[in-house]
Amino acid sequence: MYEVKSLGIFVGQGKCNAHCAHCAGVVHRKYAPKKDGIIDKELIYKTLKYCYSKGARSLSITSSGEPTLSPLAITKALNLVYNLKKENINYTWINLYSNGIRIGEDKEFCKKYLSLWKDSGLKTIYITVHNINEKKNAKLYNIKKYPPLERIVSRIHNENILTRANLVLSKNNIDTSEKFVSFVKDLRKIGFDHISAWSIRNLEDKVDLELSPNKEELDKMEYWIEKNKDPKCRIRLLRENSRILYESGKKLTLFPDGKLTNSWCN
Repeated sequence: MYEVKSLGIFVGQGKCNAHCAHCAGVVHRKYAPKKDGIIDKELIYKTLKYCYSKGARSLSITSSGEPTLSPLAITKALNLVYNLKKENINYTWINLYSNGIRIGEDKEFCKKYLSLWKDSGLKTIYITVHNINEKKNAKLYNIKKYPPLERIVSRIHNENILTRANLVLSKNNIDTSEKFVSFVKDLRKIGFDHISAWSIRNLEDKVDLELSPNKEELDKMEYWIEKNKDPKCRIRLLRENSRILYESGKKLTLFPDGKLTNSWCN
């Protein structure tokens, strides 16, 4: 086993409030608990300790569905991580993946849970963004209505939590460097602290060659990022060469079936 850089864990039910055509979580839903609040404390505890001993200091929480629909499970997982500090095990970066829908639609949910999660160590919420336009974003999420990104970011920032936009690149939304640059500028105006982008992938965790932007356009995006570095906002384009961290075992994920593997990680 090489040194581990980061760990991802699946928690919560397989329920989701979106219907994305390229959902990598669907295949894992049959292993997810049917009720919120159920987590395998012993397995997660052992995994957290093991990966920390191998060097992991970053933790990401995700789900086979939408994590915010299982707030009790997230709370229990964060409490477990927080209590590990008593054993001198301190994950310094804890991130949560979300589509942002519940955050943007449910103000009471935000008041009840976001500050609680912040106090338990949550640093960043990653919001998957398909498009800046609300109607187009809703269409790509395959839902009737998507809340304004400004509202989502504002509610997260109100609890002193950072936001990162996970920008999905595809011919259905962003397939040229010009569109990419425009999207990045808009996302920064909205208030996202960091931006990561990658080409759309299929259920086999491989780049969808039919829908992904071509290599020339990706090269142009990469060149623009290199020329426009800003320490206040980290912008990354994750390409196949970045997946060496997964392939070498430095990024691991604990899946709902109990397997710890680098085959598909967040």
